[in-house]
Amino acid sequence: MKAAAALLVVLSAGCAAAARPSVVLVTLDGTRWQEVFGGADGWILEGQKDSKDLRALKKDFWRDSAEERRSALMPFLWGTMALQGQLLGNVAIGNQVFVTNRYKISYPGYHELLCGFASETISSNSHVPNPDVSVLEWLHGRPGFGGSVAAYCSWDLFPDILNRERCGFPVDIGESKSDPSLLGRLVVDVPSPWHDSIYDAFVFHGAMQYLREKKPRVLYLAFGEIDEWAHSGDYERYLKSIRRTDGWLRELWETLQSMPEYAGSTSLIVTCDHGRGDNPVEWRSHNAKVNGAGYVWVAVMGPRVAPLGEALEGEPLMQSQIAATVAALVGEDFAGANPQAAPPLPILIGP
Repeated sequence: MKAAAALLVVLSAGCAAAARPSVVLVTLDGTRWQEVFGGADGWILEGQKDSKDLRALKKDFWRDSAEERRSALMPFLWGTMALQGQLLGNVAIGNQVFVTNRYKISYPGYHELLCGFASETISSNSHVPNPDVSVLEWLHGRPGFGGSVAAYCSWDLFPDILNRERCGFPVDIGESKSDPSLLGRLVVDVPSPWHDSIYDAFVFHGAMQYLREKKPRVLYLAFGEIDEWAHSGDYERYLKSIRRTDGWLRELWETLQSMPEYAGSTSLIVTCDHGRGDNPVEWRSHNAKVNGAGYVWVAVMGPRVAPLGEALEGEPLMQSQIAATVAALVGEDFAGANPQAAPPLPILIGP
């Protein structure tokens, strides 16, 4: 009887550990809502005269309907997240998620989505340590989350955005030249075309290695290649980066569901920092003067998210609500503890 009782205690403890709520936040820098909800844009696609094989590109991404095109571009988002969770931000059908910062560029956007409000002082992409506490830093200080928060990012501004000197959790941007691992060597030996960011593949595989080894409760992945290819006007690489990232989301989710620490108790939230121009010329750009740059989108699924799929018409939502939503997915009240922060998105069920 004593042995049976001891076994029951062990099993109960294991179940309790497995049931801990966790969350993974993923940002796809500069990914337009137009492609997320409508797939490849025909007007922009036709303008890709420099593509090596426009016919092959169309075969890959062009379909007769928006529903078919978006599924071809992001099969995991539409084949899994749309069925098990919710997608917000399809402006074409009257569902809006807009940024509240005035600038419509990256640092102000990341500040808003991570801190829960638009900053009056963060107005550029300059290297200025964030004076405000992000939801990740706040969670790191909560009971049960210490030592269980991490961020893997492609852009060298993230140590400032997350205030690495103060926040207390790892913020990895692949800059360690002393890392003896194969991944560490590759980051150094395969430089990207951009002076301030690394390839997203290094971000993803580094984060996956950390996930398997450290098993954090809160993990943030910040991808940047999509925005880089858009700025250069390379729509082919822009689309292929979106599809590749969608494949990583699938691998991430399947890995989470295969691990007892995460299966059935983990939420995934995917979003972006800003929109882009809404025509074949301005799609490359984003700032306060670019029409359409203020619209973003959100995809989320998990045990506390009602599986309602694509949101239809409704009251406009704000990027600033994402921070409190991340906390709410693990049972914490960020907005209640931070008066400046917006409330969570109205997508949650249960306590």
